[in-house]
Amino acid sequence: MVHAAANVTTAGLYGASLLARRPAAGRLLRLAGLAAAGLGGLLAGHLSFRLAAGANHAEPVPYLVEPGWHDLMPRSALAAGKPARALLGEVPELVIRQSGEVHALADRCSHLSGPLSDGELAGGCVTCPWHGSTFRVSDGAVVRGPATAPQPVFRTRVRSASSRSACRTRG
Repeated sequence: MVHAAANVTTAGLYGASLLARRPAAGRLLRLAGLAAAGLGGLLAGHLSFRLAAGANHAEPVPYLVEPGWHDLMPRSALAAGKPARALLGEVPELVIRQSGEVHALADRCSHLSGPLSDGELAGGCVTCPWHGSTFRVSDGAVVRGPATAPQPVFRTRVRSASSRSACRTRG
């Protein structure tokens, strides 16, 4: 709110400087506008870099996985309705089996990289244990913030190869 107020104040002061009849008043208004712009920029930097507001920490995850189908884990390792963590190369994934389907999402929360596999699963959604962001398991959509970016989702299929069943994911 303060950042938005600083931006509105900046625009107002610069607009008023254009309408000022005396050059000294115009300069003073421009200087105040510059100060407000500096304050807004300082707050924006703090929000972006220190607090990671609005940053998507899971965006690069799909690009770290080689394209194509990959064996992920035996189906027997997936308890129905329980989040499981699996590594696809060096990329952690959250894998969930529910209602006969297998879903795979990036395990790093898009808000601040919290481990979703440690979160709670309820109503087809998983909640990050760090800040409470809730994501729909089927498509990674944000159900409740503070996250603003959806979770990367990997397509899955289950294949039966003789006695072993495996989940496969495509990046």
